[in-house]
Amino acid sequence: MLKFRKNLNGINTQGENIADNGGIKEAYRAYQSWTQRHGEEKKLPGLHSYNSNQMFWISAANIWCSKYRDKALEKRIKTGAHSPGMFRVKGPFSNSKEFAKDFNCPLGSNMNPVKKCEVW
Repeated sequence: MLKFRKNLNGINTQGENIADNGGIKEAYRAYQSWTQRHGEEKKLPGLHSYNSNQMFWISAANIWCSKYRDKALEKRIKTGAHSPGMFRVKGPFSNSKEFAKDFNCPLGSNMNPVKKCEVW
C-alpha cells in the first residue's frame, strides 16, 4: 500500500473523473433497460447472496482492480489524466444514488455522502 500521502491533481483528472461519473450512470441505466427486456440474470456460483444490481456494481468495480508500486503510483498521481483505479470506483460509486440504494448504504456514510457530485 502507498507509504506516502499525496493528493490527486484534480486539474489533471477532472475531465476523466466527470466521464467516469457519467459513464457508470449510463451503464447502470443500460443494464436496467436490459434486465427489463430479458429478465434478471442467473446467479453465479458462490455469489448467491448478491442480487443482479449488486453484481452490476461488483463487476464494474472489478474493472479497476489494480496494484501499483509506490513510485508508479506517485508518478500517476502527479501526471496522469486518470485517477488510480481505487478512486475510479470510490468517486463515481459514492456519487451514485443507485449504488447507495442497491447496497443499503446509510446516508452520510463514505459510500453515500449527503452531498453528491452530479453533472449529467
